[in-house]
Amino acid sequence: MDPDTQLQHMTQQLDLTADQQSQIKPLLVERQQKLEALRADQSTSQDDRRAKARTISQETHSKIEAILTDQQKQKFAAMQEHMRRGGGPNQGPPPTPDGAATPPSGGAQPQL
Repeated sequence: MDPDTQLQHMTQQLDLTADQQSQIKPLLVERQQKLEALRADQSTSQDDRRAKARTISQETHSKIEAILTDQQKQKFAAMQEHMRRGGGPNQGPPPTPDGAATPPSGGAQPQL
């Protein structure tokens, strides 16, 4: 996902302020550039590239968390867990911090 799309998604999910957006966007752009350079580097093994990519992502997440409020950090952690479990950004909302799935918005609840 490109940095602009990711920022838009994060803004919707985390209710980022304009100031937070301006601080987070360069971090997302930097991460994308590092990951693209890493993918282009065929001099290292796939396992090494994967480990470096994980480190790059973890560093970016730490920097983003430093910008977020405590409530946003909880939502961000839930988003990350949702992604780790194989959910994509467009596959429904992430679970709430207490682990419960959030109901879809705007739709009627099915009758049991």
